[in-house]
Amino acid sequence: MKIIKTVAKKMDVLHSLALEKWYRYGVRRKNKNKNFTIISNDCWGGRVYMDLGLEYNSPTVNVFIYSDCYLKLILNLKEYMSCALSFKENSFYEVANIKRNETKTHYPIGVLKDIEIHFLHYKDEEECITKWNKRIERINYENLFFKFSDAYLVKEADLYAFDALDLDNKVCFTAKPYENLKSNIWIKDFKKSDFVLDPFKYRWQYRKIFNIVKWLNRSFETK
Repeated sequence: MKIIKTVAKKMDVLHSLALEKWYRYGVRRKNKNKNFTIISNDCWGGRVYMDLGLEYNSPTVNVFIYSDCYLKLILNLKEYMSCALSFKENSFYEVANIKRNETKTHYPIGVLKDIEIHFLHYKDEEECITKWNKRIERINYENLFFKFSDAYLVKEADLYAFDALDLDNKVCFTAKPYENLKSNIWIKDFKKSDFVLDPFKYRWQYRKIFNIVKWLNRSFETK
């Protein structure tokens, strides 16, 4: 029985790897938009660059940003991107401090004026600064895409504020339907959750509901 379970587990892994390879081959072959910048409130943007085999042209790769900070950021993107990145020991979001202490993941917290950038997948401030500055230089302000979600202390008013922004390429993933939001993509698989979940661990939930290549190519083809 133990051997059967081990073999079955290995088969599941191989099947998963084959699906990943198939998916990436398909999106890379169809994608025409090779030089774009995704400003994302979490790791979803990094997942897109990885799947497409493209350079990280965004400083928001491998970070997360609480909703009110994210909205401030995209409203004045160039201004915030011109600010020097500094750091702080504790967040002004108490939920972040509690979670960092509970999980013992004291990742760097970056500061740009009055907003926080949570460098969840970075080991130290030096790595943050190096990669942040390098990726800021790659931002393509002529080909911007914006991704938001109902995670990270978002309020319903934040979703409507994002939807109302005069941005050509924006999408907002939510765990609940919002029929009045044009930018909204409801991921039904998360309907039992209060918000959408990790875009890496649950990547297929995002992939099957949202055609990333169609989204990117639509902007590229209208330029």
